[in-house]
Amino acid sequence: MNQMTFRYGAGLISLIAMALGLACIRPPGQVPPLTVAENLDAEFVVSGADFPSALAFADDGRVFYTEKNSGRIRVIADGVLLPEPFAELAVNSAGDRGLLGIARHPDFENNQRIYVFYTLSDSGASTADPQAVVDNRVVYFEAAGNVAAGSEIFVVSLPAGAGVINVGGRIAFAADGTLFVALGDLGDGGSAQDTNTRNGKILRYTDDGRVPADNPIADSPVYAVGVRDVRALAFDPQSGRPFITERNPAGQHEINRIEAQGNLGWPQVTGKADTADQLAFKDANPAYSDPILDTGGAAPHLAGGSFNPSARYGPDTSGEYFYAEAAKLRVLRMRLTADRAGLDSTRVFATGFPTPITDVAFTPAGTLYVACENAVFRIVPVR
Repeated sequence: MNQMTFRYGAGLISLIAMALGLACIRPPGQVPPLTVAENLDAEFVVSGADFPSALAFADDGRVFYTEKNSGRIRVIADGVLLPEPFAELAVNSAGDRGLLGIARHPDFENNQRIYVFYTLSDSGASTADPQAVVDNRVVYFEAAGNVAAGSEIFVVSLPAGAGVINVGGRIAFAADGTLFVALGDLGDGGSAQDTNTRNGKILRYTDDGRVPADNPIADSPVYAVGVRDVRALAFDPQSGRPFITERNPAGQHEINRIEAQGNLGWPQVTGKADTADQLAFKDANPAYSDPILDTGGAAPHLAGGSFNPSARYGPDTSGEYFYAEAAKLRVLRMRLTADRAGLDSTRVFATGFPTPITDVAFTPAGTLYVACENAVFRIVPVR
């Protein structure tokens, strides 16, 4: 009962029933929803989840999600977590490593491909040993119903680095079918500005891991430089541009719009350029762009990011970018300017989740799912 916030009316009836010693009638095993905003409930789809790290959706309503530490890809079908994992990978989960990103191929209806980003353990089993690592990599599986048809199909190998922080690992497909990969700086900030390395970059590949001929740098997957620790990668359906949610030191976190051959400034610039050294870097690097959102310091870590494709939560929310303040246990919405390149406003959308938020994502039909460290929720309007 301590997880349930009663709404006046339904809550009053429940309280009266309890006072009379009557049992509340619910389907077996159902956990009561949380009230997270006026007229909004967060329904438990999975309670007792094992650190879900990223969400993806099929058009038929299935939810796929990754478990960071176990290496399992899980499936929710018809609102129920299936007991058998879709697939299981031998992950190195030390620090920020693990099974971190997931994306459905744009032609999923025909090729049934589910892509993931993970850190491969060299022991053949999941481990938190920081030394037991092969690489970070992107692979895909072909679905046969609710399980993978076979073993992983390799797409691309990426560096793992000596440290276990700032891995990033988010992936997403652009409208043209190219695969974008956000690889953090792996604890080596100086590498983020070096186009000869792949860490600290937004990378662009074909769906089979080749370098597209029209990439900004010939024969290189590097699409943009200067990132630190990406916790979401999503495409704006209106502008077609990728956006990232990024974690930085000292609570100065960012949401950035990515341009081809763009420079986000890390490690020379954190947040918006405003000191003499940062402004000098900006002047010397015409490709640099300030973040759309800069939390300004002392803010909680940000997590997740997804564009709302519908008016299910109100006509004014359509097209907005939703993200989370992880440890504040709340989801916010960001309205962009008309040109989709600047910030109009932000406001709190939902609050009161039980544990830190790891991802927020919309289904193609416009239902918002929120993953926390120990649960997966579906956000439902209540009238």
